[in-house]
Amino acid sequence: MASNNAHESSLRVISDPEELARYGVCTVPIPPTLDAKKWATELSQVSPAIMAFEGDGEYAFYRNILEEPNFPFNAILDEESAVGKSLLRYFAVKNLDDIHLDDAFCVHYNMDQEDTTGARHMDPSDITVNMCLEKTKDAEGSQVLFYGTKALHTIDVEHEEKDETFRFLVSQEEGFATIHWGNHPHETVQLQGGKRTNIVLTFCYKDTSRSDVSMRTCY
Repeated sequence: MASNNAHESSLRVISDPEELARYGVCTVPIPPTLDAKKWATELSQVSPAIMAFEGDGEYAFYRNILEEPNFPFNAILDEESAVGKSLLRYFAVKNLDDIHLDDAFCVHYNMDQEDTTGARHMDPSDITVNMCLEKTKDAEGSQVLFYGTKALHTIDVEHEEKDETFRFLVSQEEGFATIHWGNHPHETVQLQGGKRTNIVLTFCYKDTSRSDVSMRTCY
C-alpha cells in the first residue's frame, strides 16, 4: 500500500545534491540534447491500442519505449553527460560498456487518474535512471519516497547509513534525473495537482556475477 498522506506531509523533501548523495540518490540534469517537451508530449499520448491495454485509466499511464526507434538513448548514456558522469562516479561502473539498458518506459500522472501512486518496491535493475521530462507549474505531490539509505561507490561522499525506518522524499523536477540503486526501496506518492511525465531507464551489469537482479523479489 502507498503511504498515508498525513504521514507523507511530515517527511522531508530533500533537494540538496550533496545530502542526497549521502543517502544513496543522485539528482543531475538530463542531457540538453534531449528535447524533453517533445518527448513528454509524444510518449504520453494515449492511442486506441494503448487504451485497450491500459483499461479505463484508473491507474497511472505506462508505455514501454525500449523499442522506440528515435528515442536518444545514446545521448543519455554518454560519458560526457551528467547522467553518464554520475554512473561512473557513484555506481561502481568503470566503463559505461559495463552496463546494458534492460528496460525503458514512460510513466505519466494526471488528475484524471484515480490512483497515481506506486506501491513500495525495488526495481528489477542494478541502477535506475528516472528522468522527469515534464512537470506542470501546478503540480503538487508525486514525489519519490525512499526507505533507508544506500552507499554510493565514491571516496569523497561520506555515507550516513540509516535503516528503513528513515524515509525521505525526492521531488521530481522537470529537466532532472533521479539516479539510484535498483534495490533501494521506494514508492511514488499521490499526485495532488497538475501532471508530470517521466522516463524510467533500468540498467543491469553485463557481468551477472555482480548482480542479484534475477533473484530479487521486487514487490
